[in-house]
Amino acid sequence: MDIQQKDLEKKFWDAQIKDRYLGYEKKVYSAFREKEYIEIIDKGLAGFDCKRNAKVLDIGCGTGVSSIVLSNMGFDVMGIDISSTLIDQARELLDDSSVSWLTSSGKVENKPRFIVGDAAKLDFEPESVDICFLGGVLHHFPNYEVVLKEILRVLKEDGVIVACEPNLFNLPYRLSYYLVNRKKGVSPNDFPLSPLQVERDLKRYFKNVRLAQFRENDVPFLRQLGWFGCSIFGKLIRLIVLFFKNNFAPLYTRGTFFIVSCQK
Repeated sequence: MDIQQKDLEKKFWDAQIKDRYLGYEKKVYSAFREKEYIEIIDKGLAGFDCKRNAKVLDIGCGTGVSSIVLSNMGFDVMGIDISSTLIDQARELLDDSSVSWLTSSGKVENKPRFIVGDAAKLDFEPESVDICFLGGVLHHFPNYEVVLKEILRVLKEDGVIVACEPNLFNLPYRLSYYLVNRKKGVSPNDFPLSPLQVERDLKRYFKNVRLAQFRENDVPFLRQLGWFGCSIFGKLIRLIVLFFKNNFAPLYTRGTFFIVSCQK
């Protein structure tokens, strides 16, 4: 059963509240930078036989940065998002000649398409997609099983999922989440996930489930502390946190995000 508060989710993203703290050089909201998306995709697809012209469904594409990156990597991409405002921004970004991309020409080399859509009710034919990419989407569903079932339906046999989600067990992320939530900068449907639980849930429906840590050297709560986070004291705190986290914390807690991939 899908229990996501969709009206609140649409309102949140249409208002683009996260621009307050997650806007980046392309002047749009994006969960990750271009190079980070490339790293997530490469890690997620490693070991799977995916042709570069494969059909990719970018679920929760936001302003389209991830879709454009996937397209520039040679995939045939359709991006969907529940927010019509973000989809409009994605189309504008795609056609903005002033924006440079990580390509030899500096421009988008293969153009993705964008539509408004719901991850819990995908408007696609069964077994019509080779790869489903989710860059921070599952944690917006209190019951993400409905999303997994929809992905299972639209994926072709041996099709691949790549997802990247915030790590519930990473303490620096949890503190950052608390600070951002105090500013009302978190979606009402935002629930950091346990990588171990996600791994178990995926194994119920898919095969070859793999888990990897991401942003292991990130201490995100320091970015919420203004000048102090950038000061010499903030840098010292960062070194201390990373030393203890990367030497003593369990492996599954070390990334502020985790990458999970699997196959139908």
